[in-house]
This record gives sequence, structure tokens and C-alpha cells, in this order.
Amino acid sequence: MAGAQPTPAPSSSPFSPPSSPFPASSHRLSRRRLLGALALGAATAAGAAPARADGGTDARSGGAGEPCLTLPPPTGPRPVGTALLHLTDTTRTDAWAPTPRPRELRARLWYPAAPGARGPYAPWMSPAETAHLQAAYFGVPDARLTWPTTHARPGTPADRTRRHPVVLNSHGSGADSAFNTALAEELASHGHVVAALDHTYDAGEVEFPGHRLEVRDKARVQAMTDAEIVAYRAADTRCLLDRLHHGPLPAGLDGTLDLDAVGMFGHSMGGATTAQALHDDPRIHAGAILDGPLFGPAATADQPRPLLLMASAWDSPARDTMWDTLWPHLTGWRRRLTLTRSGHLSYCDLQLLIPQGQPAFAWPTDQLEHFLGTGDPHRAVAAQRAYLTAYFGLHLRGTPTTLLDAPTPHWPEIRFDA
Repeated sequence: MAGAQPTPAPSSSPFSPPSSPFPASSHRLSRRRLLGALALGAATAAGAAPARADGGTDARSGGAGEPCLTLPPPTGPRPVGTALLHLTDTTRTDAWAPTPRPRELRARLWYPAAPGARGPYAPWMSPAETAHLQAAYFGVPDARLTWPTTHARPGTPADRTRRHPVVLNSHGSGADSAFNTALAEELASHGHVVAALDHTYDAGEVEFPGHRLEVRDKARVQAMTDAEIVAYRAADTRCLLDRLHHGPLPAGLDGTLDLDAVGMFGHSMGGATTAQALHDDPRIHAGAILDGPLFGPAATADQPRPLLLMASAWDSPARDTMWDTLWPHLTGWRRRLTLTRSGHLSYCDLQLLIPQGQPAFAWPTDQLEHFLGTGDPHRAVAAQRAYLTAYFGLHLRGTPTTLLDAPTPHWPEIRFDA
């Protein structure tokens, strides 16, 4: 896609404006359209990295002047470990695979590590995955970029001094389990085990053992209705939760999970998946939807378990209508918040990584503002970390908090809508 010019999404969509991150008439987020069509190729003149509020820039210079992308360290007291978990659901033939086979999944785990953890940190994604992400979706295959190193050590022993609440995570259509690393590491540093699924063939790229890379099959996925996609993804979530219950697990995690305290969050279509999984599976006790739509039975069913709705400032009448319809059916704890001056991609790591990679990505200013908003990206991520940590602390650990009761001057970025 090098040299490609921005292409707006079809204007016929009833879900949102032409350039929204839900472009298709079927209401789905297509990352190929969202990122690939909007990214300018390497032949386009590179722009300067946006200035940060502290007067610096987000892009550090790597070798030969290449942007070196970074993520903020977690703020909790515990060191963080990470591991990959591969699963096969022998009860299902994979409807999205190119040939008949059992459904194959991968989950990325973040967990509180044992004290004294040592060793190198894990990469954000594998080299094969970031190469595919960069070439296929950002449209800059030849750009020199150093992708982030995380703040989690791969395979380091888990903390076995206590049992840890579990938070599941579901990515948006065409995204990856790594896209919420900043949030996952924060939760893990505060004592949660986070298990983020890659919904194979709806994920942008998933590397399996043997260096086998499976990439998104948009046509097969979108042959289903939105409700069918959400139901299929919710079945992936059940498979993961079954594995967490029965093991085996890596990094000494067997016996360390508090599976009576399970929550879930998801961004975009992952938010719809969260709502459906919360509806379907009584083992999940609390959910959080990050700027996601709603499809299927969960969109109108009564829900007595806690649900947090966090919107971006992006104007989406369809999302708002969906949430308005669901709201009276939420009969338990509920909150509806907005992250002001944000865009749809503010609820994932791209909020931080796209501005840092601007010398290579060269997104036009209006597209940056549309998809990422106009607020400070570091404050946006810090606010999400604070509210999600407080939310899951309250509902999975019983940790008191006043943060979710009313607006606070410390986080002016968060508006209470209901």
C-alpha cells in the first residue's frame, strides 16, 4: 500500500459518518480500511512527531533515525510476567479457517510475577506479527520502525503467595491481543491475571508454534452477521475460560487464579463480545465495554451483573442508540463515562504508538484528530488505567473506591454521563 492516498469509507453506512472507524454498512470495524486506507505510504513526505504536553516528543530516535515506539510502565507494586497460551477447541470446526480443522486460538497472559523477577522484557508482538501489521495495515512495509518492548518478562514464575482475580480481554475486529498491553500490564501490576484472546482469523495476525502466521480472513468473518460474529467470539471466550479452570497453564499459574472473581473488558467489537460473554457465561462477574457496539441477545437482555460503559468523544449516534437501548436493562451496578477529547482508537495502544510513528506513518492531521482525538495521549491512557483498575478492584476484589462515584478534578478527562 506504499504511496496510497487516504480513501474514505462508504458514505452509505447507517452506523456512522463516512470516515468513522465503523465504516461498513454492516456496522463492522475493518482495520484494513481503518488503518490501511488512511495510512499514507512511505513515498509520502513524513511529518514531525506531535509534541507532548511536557514539551518533548513521543518518538525517540532509533538506529538511522528510525522511530522507536514505547509504552508507559505500569504503576502497580508488582512485577509483571507474560506468557502465551495456545488452545484447541475440539468441539468446534473452525468456521473461519481456510480448511476444515478444530478451532485454534491463542491467548496472551499477563500476571503478577514472583518477587525478584529478572531477565529481558517481552516484545509487544513478534517480529513476524509486527512486520505484517506494518506492511498490510499501515501500508509502510519499508519504513524503519522499532516496535515497543513491554514491561513484562516472558515466562517468569508467577506470584504464588495468593490467588489472583482474572480479567479476560477481547480485541476489536482486525486488531490483536497485544493492542491493550498498556491496560493489561497495569491490571497485572495491581494483582490481576489478564488473559487476552486472539480471535484467530478475525485478529489481524496470530503467530502459532512453528512460526506459522495466521492473518485475518475478512471475507469469511464478514460472511456472518454481526450477531453471529459476536456469538462466535463469545464461544472463544468460553473455551479460554474452560482452559483457565482445568489447565495446564504456563509460568506456574496453575492454582494461582481466583476463578470465583472473573471480569472481562473489550474494545470496539471486543466490547460487543464482552457484553455477549457476560450474558452467556455466569462465570464472568463484571464487564467493561470500551467504545463498542452491541449485537445479539446481550443488546436488549436484562443484565444484573456490573457493567461499565466507557465511550470516546467520537460522535457515534449508532453506538449511543445501542447503549440507550441497553441502559434500562442494566439492573445491577452501572456507569456510563466518556473519555473527553478522544477518538475510537484512544482505547488501545495505538493512542500512543501512532503519534510516535508519525515520521513513518504520516497520517494527515485531520485523521489523527478523528481517530485519536485532540487530548494528551498519555493522560488518556492513564485515565483508562485508573478507572479500569478501580472498577475491577471494586467488583473482583471488593476494594473500596470513590473514583467511580462522581467526577474528580484529578481526572478532568473523564465525564460522567450516567
